[in-house]
Amino acid sequence: MIHTEGDLLLAAGAVLDDLAPGERAAYEAHREGCGTCRRVELELDHVLADLALVVPERVPPADLLGGIRRALAAEADAEIGSRTMPTPASVARAIAPRAATPTIRPTEVVPFRRPSRSPLYISLGLAAALGVIALGVGARTLTLQHDLDAAAAQVASLESTLAQRGDAVTVAMDPSHVTVALHGDALAPQAEAAVVFVPGQATSYLVAKNLPATPAGHGYQLWYADAAGVHPLQTVAFDGSGPFVAPIGVDLAGSAAVMITLEEAGGARGEPGPQVVFGEL
Repeated sequence: MIHTEGDLLLAAGAVLDDLAPGERAAYEAHREGCGTCRRVELELDHVLADLALVVPERVPPADLLGGIRRALAAEADAEIGSRTMPTPASVARAIAPRAATPTIRPTEVVPFRRPSRSPLYISLGLAAALGVIALGVGARTLTLQHDLDAAAAQVASLESTLAQRGDAVTVAMDPSHVTVALHGDALAPQAEAAVVFVPGQATSYLVAKNLPATPAGHGYQLWYADAAGVHPLQTVAFDGSGPFVAPIGVDLAGSAAVMITLEEAGGARGEPGPQVVFGEL
C-alpha cells in the first residue's frame, strides 16, 4: 500500500489526539488493515517519549511557559494558514485501493522510513532546551552573585577590623595612654579583655580574646558608666574567630566602668542584658 504525506500527517494527528471527528473515523477505518500506519504511530509515541526525557524535569517560571505557548500557537497558525488540511473525502480517496498498486507477497518486508520530525516537534524541543538552559544560567548567576556579595562583605569586615586594630595600636603607642584590664563573666569565663584610651580624647578601644561567637540574631553590646549612669554603645556581631576589637568612641577619663553584654541584634536601651566582661576604671 502506498502512503502519502497526508497519511503520515493523519497518523501524527492520531498520536497527538488532534484529528477532527470525520478525519479520525476515516483514519481508524484505514489503520485497522494497515500495519505501516500502526508502526508509524508506535514510532511517533517513541519520539514523544524521548522528547519528554531530553531535559531534566524542572518547572520554568510562568512567563517562560507563556512565551513558549504563544510562540507555538503563532507557528501552528502560520503552518495551518500555509497548507490546506486534508478533508475526509480526500483522505478516503488517498487511502482507497488502486488498481496499479503492486501486490505485496507474504515474504516481502515493507521497508519503514522513520518520518522526519515536524517543525512543531523541533520547536517544542528547542524551546524546552532553551528554557532549561536559561534556568540553569539564571540559577548559576544568582549563586555567583551571592558568592561575590558574601566575599565583598567578608573583605569589608576584615578591612574594618584591621583598621580598628591599627587605630587601637596607635592609641596603645601614645605615651599618655591608659590601659585597664577587664575580667570575663559567666558567659565568657576564659575571656581576656582590656580597654585602652588616651585621657581627654575620644579614641578609646576595647580589645578581647577568647570570646565565644554571638548566637544568630544577637551581638555584643558595649557600655560605659559614669556619674550620670550607664550608657549603651554599639552592638557588634562576632563570629568567634581571632580577637574582638571594637571602638568605644568616648573619652573614658571620667568614666567609672566599661562592660560588654549579650543582646539581641538591635541592642538594648534600658537595662543591660547578660554580662560578658566587666571592669572598673
